[in-house]
Amino acid sequence: MTVLATGLGLFAVFLDALIANVALPDIQRAFGVGEAGLQWVVTAYSIGMAVFIMAGATAADRYGRKRLYVISVSVFTLASVAAGLAPGLEVLAFARAVQGVAAAAMTVASLALVSAAFPDTGERAKAIGLWTGVASIATALGPTVGGVLTEVISWRAVFMINVPVGVLVLVLTLARVVESKEEGRRGFDWGGQILFMVGVGSLAYALIQGQNAGWTSPEILVFLAAGAGAMAFFVSYESRHPAPMMDVGLFADRTYAVCIAAMFTAFFSVYGMLLVITQYFQNVEGYSPERAGLLILPFALNVMLLSPLSGRLVARFGPLPVARIGQPLLVAGLAVVAWGMTVGVLCVAFGLFLTGAGAALLATPVTALAMSSVPVERSGMASGIMSAQRAIGSTFGFAVLGTILAVWLANTLDTDLERAIPDASTRQSITDQIIDEANPYAYLAEVGPGRPLPAPTAAQLGSIADAARSDFIAGSQLAVAIGTAFCAIAMVLLWTTAGGPASPRKERKRTPV
Repeated sequence: MTVLATGLGLFAVFLDALIANVALPDIQRAFGVGEAGLQWVVTAYSIGMAVFIMAGATAADRYGRKRLYVISVSVFTLASVAAGLAPGLEVLAFARAVQGVAAAAMTVASLALVSAAFPDTGERAKAIGLWTGVASIATALGPTVGGVLTEVISWRAVFMINVPVGVLVLVLTLARVVESKEEGRRGFDWGGQILFMVGVGSLAYALIQGQNAGWTSPEILVFLAAGAGAMAFFVSYESRHPAPMMDVGLFADRTYAVCIAAMFTAFFSVYGMLLVITQYFQNVEGYSPERAGLLILPFALNVMLLSPLSGRLVARFGPLPVARIGQPLLVAGLAVVAWGMTVGVLCVAFGLFLTGAGAALLATPVTALAMSSVPVERSGMASGIMSAQRAIGSTFGFAVLGTILAVWLANTLDTDLERAIPDASTRQSITDQIIDEANPYAYLAEVGPGRPLPAPTAAQLGSIADAARSDFIAGSQLAVAIGTAFCAIAMVLLWTTAGGPASPRKERKRTPV
């Protein structure tokens, strides 16, 4: 029942991370926003989750994992209602950020509750596999349910669907889950929490706004410098703190460090790819939200079906052999997705199928390996570090891969449209419209009487459409290829650097604060 209650909570978190993707074009039309505005609908959630996830881990250990889980599920459900009723983009983005903060606490508290309930390493691996499997149903259903709800009801329904899930989780948790927390009272590391929030938040903001504000603008340079400086100081500060929120000494273990890198690169690449591929299906191929969701289903079903099996394989063979199968499958799947955009939709769907298999056979073993590296009483901190990789990886994946697409279009469209549109100002208007909406056919808004291109010929329109489509596909391929390269590096490290199964580490002596 603990696995079910906590898995359903993570179900809501994963559902909300993906369900909004296929609704983005409808949200874009409803509020009249460009690509930068759309990025905030997705990344406000991820940033809120990323910057508060370690604070959630500390709070779970200190004040009780069940208590924090119940509070965070309640806040998440109320924020979902606010998002569904949002009158404008600003309110929607704020509600999504609150959802992200609550999701951070839900994620770390749920994993910590599962780890505490199963002290035996083998049983814990099976439990984590089941926990991931229950949650992965959301990954399977998210894009498809989001597409159906958007098309049949409204984009607002994709947020309201969290309400019945949240109520069910609260009932199960209050009735059946046992409280657990760290023995003894550890100090709350305010300095580390603030540095972590400033570092991650500043870097994420700079990556999202860089293309819009200009990469060399004072605003972006200040945020990049602040983020890098805060993270560097964070590492130094935590290594000296007697009761740190993040035990950076754990990263001295090569196997543990490689697991963290594998988790980060996987979520960076997969979530960034899903953002790009959703826009490809709807904006390039012209599929409806419902059909776009169905095309993502091969990825999601594999994650759902193989995650529980992954836990059993880990219990039988150990985590590293399973991870060393999953990582190459993930790399191969991402590569096929990138290549398939010039081949056809079926090829992309096959790449998504391989990507889902790789992700399922990677997430559980590296999580189990990392969680076995720390004592059970620090499971909240350990789950916070692992969950931070999920949240930060997905946040940076959304921001970086989306930005790569925008930068590519900004540097290629103007040149490729020069023959079809000789006038520089007209060409710039059409280029800006395509980039803002992340849609190669957005040029139609700039065509017609009283617009920058008042009377185009059929040949001219054909040339514009061909150039925009070609550049959009090339930019999408580049974005996914960069994510593939990061995962390939993690694959090499898993095979060459990671050792055998980690044994529980002795916790270094700390002075209560």
